[in-house]
Amino acid sequence: MSDPSVKALSFDAAGTLIELTEPVGHSYYRVAMAHGIHSDPSTLALAFKSVWKKTPPAFSNQSPFIDLDEKSWWHRLVRNVFVEAGASLPPPPAFETFFEDLYLHFETPGTWRPIADAKETLDILSSHYPCIVLSNFDGRLRKILTDLNLSSPFQSVLLSCELGASKPDPLVFSAARKLLGEPPENILHIGDDPHCDWEGAARAGFQSFRVGTGESSLKELLRQLSLA
Repeated sequence: MSDPSVKALSFDAAGTLIELTEPVGHSYYRVAMAHGIHSDPSTLALAFKSVWKKTPPAFSNQSPFIDLDEKSWWHRLVRNVFVEAGASLPPPPAFETFFEDLYLHFETPGTWRPIADAKETLDILSSHYPCIVLSNFDGRLRKILTDLNLSSPFQSVLLSCELGASKPDPLVFSAARKLLGEPPENILHIGDDPHCDWEGAARAGFQSFRVGTGESSLKELLRQLSLA
């Protein structure tokens, strides 16, 4: 029998349901080279990791910047990655063209793939529970999920760029609670980020299931819910 305390599920996306098919440094390198911007994959990977770690999520109250949308947030992050990597950037018109190509690259079919067992697990879970996506990803996510045949298990996709707040902000989890129509203690949030997903869920009163490196797999979620 399934866990009676769980009535609904919310899922993070990147790192939980989907993952990149190649390291981010390689993608940045290939698109940059096509625009005459020279660096190397390993340097860009290290720069991305560093900049990502010190950049608050879009719409975070910890950010000193007010972004119009998540694309503006990405624009700043990408520029900072190449600056930290020591790359010589072209003047604004050429950089804008490069950024548009890089931004579009990450919604191109083949750039993402499902996490192992994601599709099969979601099909089983969604036949027993209402399921939604609760993600700090931007609007590209819906196309990515559709391309990967991962959309149908979800009743809705809640995105930080549309909520005007990012996990771990309680406003994001409150939106999920209202949509699902369940008290927080009856919602299980599945995610891979210690701060945004695990701490955010705990602060909002949600149950949580940890996935990712060194944590459980999605398939193990079926066993926890007595569905395998």
